[in-house]
Amino acid sequence: MKDDPSREGFDRRAFLKTAAVSGAGAASVLAAAGIAPVNAASAAASSDTDGAPAASDGTPSTKARAQGDRVVARPGSDFMVDVLKTLDLEYAACNPGSSFRSLHESVVNYGGNRRPELLTCMHEESSVAIAHGYAKAAGKPMAVLAHGTVGLQHASMAIYNAWCDRVPIVIVAGTALDAAKRRPGTEWYHSVQDAASLVRDFVKWDDQPASLQHFAESMVRAYRVATTAPMEPTLIVADMELQENPVEGEASLSIPKMIARLIGTTNPSRFFARSKFSNCPPHVTS
Repeated sequence: MKDDPSREGFDRRAFLKTAAVSGAGAASVLAAAGIAPVNAASAAASSDTDGAPAASDGTPSTKARAQGDRVVARPGSDFMVDVLKTLDLEYAACNPGSSFRSLHESVVNYGGNRRPELLTCMHEESSVAIAHGYAKAAGKPMAVLAHGTVGLQHASMAIYNAWCDRVPIVIVAGTALDAAKRRPGTEWYHSVQDAASLVRDFVKWDDQPASLQHFAESMVRAYRVATTAPMEPTLIVADMELQENPVEGEASLSIPKMIARLIGTTNPSRFFARSKFSNCPPHVTS
């Protein structure tokens, strides 16, 4: 599903992976030539790497990686991008945040920043407002990425506006569920066990997938439910570990095909007659 990298002339992800080890390798060359490193940090880098070469796939060797560096050749967020591409989401608006950093990286470097193309916004409310206007003009939803608790709180007013206006938007919010894996400080403040509860009263459906297969099925369902009359925003909460951990058992993963809408009509009588086919109860406002 990855876009053709030839249009850029180089593989951005491979470049990022090898940047650190290239710097460390340069320090080793200087040391071998009898040239003293300019500072203690350079000396430490030289002695730690011992001139270790990169692996055959371009990934820095264990010795060459900086302490705390994390290199994952095929993170779960790559598969998430594969899922997004099947939904024909042209754009994803976001105010970048650490809770979806891996998905952000995969959209840009793995997905080629196309379908969806990332639209950087200054505020989550702006992100959702852009998606609101896009849906009204294009007749289909676009995606919004929101940063944990703070991002959803900022987005809440615009989500409520879309709910009132019967506009479909597919929202993905990041969170760090496993407290043992959270970094100190910010990841604690910006994570919560049930992030969707912040906006559940004015989204049509939400889910918090526990696996990549679960994500694929729920993401497709979120799009389908959002675009089924009465159309409303839907929300998927994506755990950071699910995004960042390597894909396992990919041969067993599958992406459901989009099927016909659940109801597909705005006629009230037909809506009530067929409401048993929807998991959402009939809702009528004056």
